[in-house]
Amino acid sequence: MRALDRLKRSLRKRALFRKFGEHWDAEGDAFERRSYKSYEAYLEHQKAKLETHEFGKYDTEFRNALRERLSALQIDWHGRNVLCLAARIGTEVKAFLDLGATAIGIDLNPGPDNPYVVHGDFHDLQFAPESMDVVYTNSLDHAFDIGRIAKEVLKVLKATGVFIVEAAPGRDQGVNPGFFESFFWKNLDELVRAFENAGFTVTGRAAITYPWPGEQICFQRSPSSRS
Repeated sequence: MRALDRLKRSLRKRALFRKFGEHWDAEGDAFERRSYKSYEAYLEHQKAKLETHEFGKYDTEFRNALRERLSALQIDWHGRNVLCLAARIGTEVKAFLDLGATAIGIDLNPGPDNPYVVHGDFHDLQFAPESMDVVYTNSLDHAFDIGRIAKEVLKVLKATGVFIVEAAPGRDQGVNPGFFESFFWKNLDELVRAFENAGFTVTGRAAITYPWPGEQICFQRSPSSRS
């Protein structure tokens, strides 16, 4: 049965590859975006990842690794409102819940009967302004419009809230985007600069190793962006 499931996932991925291809468009010198015919095509592609991946081992290992990283931050998680962007099956939500936070995730395709993740698009967040103490994501490489995401995070994040980004190095470090990635960067400094220009201030950067080598970058809203 598992072999049949793997075959189905492989065939589905091949069909998606034929449909969406590997053409990318440059966005200035620092970024590039996968070429889609429309926003609807982008949504179709991103929703399909759940159909082509098996998350069992990842769910356990990433939950443990992220919980350990979050525990090392100087934050009392108990009672904090946390929003996880593009959270798939909810592994990151579980890590925050383990630490006592009140957490929920959004995703274009959370799958059936998912108690941790609701349907949502991180380009158009459905939550009240300044309602979140923490926003977390490791999925900026699945963005369609990074500037729009930055505005949406600023909208829902409290004035003293924390935005936590985990991201892989860019092409300068020899890392290339995978098939489901839709947005990528030259290097992490350029990604940080984009959020600084959007109204955030970096409060910390630390190396991570799982689920891929990269960095955890913590931001707060810049004083000029606070209401």
